[in-house]
Amino acid sequence: MSVVVKQPIPDPPYSLHDAHILSLELEGDALRLVTQYGYVCTTEPYGQVDGDVELTGVDADSSYVYVLEYTDVLCGNCGRFTGRKMTLDAFLRDYADASLDIMDETCGFRQMKLEGFLNLPGRCLEFFLEVYYTGEIRYLLKD
Repeated sequence: MSVVVKQPIPDPPYSLHDAHILSLELEGDALRLVTQYGYVCTTEPYGQVDGDVELTGVDADSSYVYVLEYTDVLCGNCGRFTGRKMTLDAFLRDYADASLDIMDETCGFRQMKLEGFLNLPGRCLEFFLEVYYTGEIRYLLKD
């Protein structure tokens, strides 16, 4: 019997954990995550860097967002919720004025998943964003 061991994906150079995303901008097949104050460098000296993130080769028809609204507990806790699954295009249209607080990110084969809190005036929802892409993840550092 042959055994093939999947090697771990190398650590990314930056982390979006705790990043505040002001907006998502889809232009053609490029999705830009516009941050308020950047993201964290995962190598020494581990500081905060200012910049945005861009994914290229995004397939908006194969990218989905799940939005959860809790009904009997604070957002993010265990309890009942209602929700909606939508395409990336529908999310960008319906939540154009919302901002995102990223709590976790996962990158796999041609997919980036972000999860956290969706901020609306007077409301906080939970979201799960699945972006299918065939291009690159670009960290756009501001000088």
